[in-house]
Amino acid sequence: MKSSLRRRLFHVSASLSIVMALWFLPEMPLLLSLGSVTFLFLLFELTRLRVSGINRWFISHFGSMLKEEELSGLTTSNYVLLAALVSYIVFGRDIAVLAVSFLAIGDVAAAIVGQRMGRTRLFGKALEGDLACFFSCLAVGFVLYYAGLHVGSRTVILGAVGATIGQAIQMPVDDNLTLPLLAGVLMVAVPG
Repeated sequence: MKSSLRRRLFHVSASLSIVMALWFLPEMPLLLSLGSVTFLFLLFELTRLRVSGINRWFISHFGSMLKEEELSGLTTSNYVLLAALVSYIVFGRDIAVLAVSFLAIGDVAAAIVGQRMGRTRLFGKALEGDLACFFSCLAVGFVLYYAGLHVGSRTVILGAVGATIGQAIQMPVDDNLTLPLLAGVLMVAVPG
């Protein structure tokens, strides 16, 4: 299995696991577990980046799934965990579930479609990937809406727009953080 496919499958499955925890765990166990895991991941990352032996071990075991910048910087997992924790604390359960779902599905859809079919560049990324992000976020948002998530259809649409913008525009911060947070901001700024 190619490393990029393994990476994407890991990204989707780990993010959807977080979505399940956000949706079904009671507040206090969720905050304790998600906060602890986020803290431990960040602590490990900061340690491995300072201790070359730990970093070499980490790269030898997980290097095939890492992007070039993750070899000497924080991995995507840290941004996903941080985004989930901040989204839950700032936006509440339902918006956090949507925002992290958008990250799980929309970001991967953008990467796959953008790399395979991307022809038109916009803000440094493939417009085709941006459209894949938007429509996949809409799809997952409406699936969750009809599954009983307490949000309105306008909230789903605004979240998909925010997620797409967060994924499309290159910023100095990883899009695994900006995508769900921007989606969350738009969803709470214009309730519906």
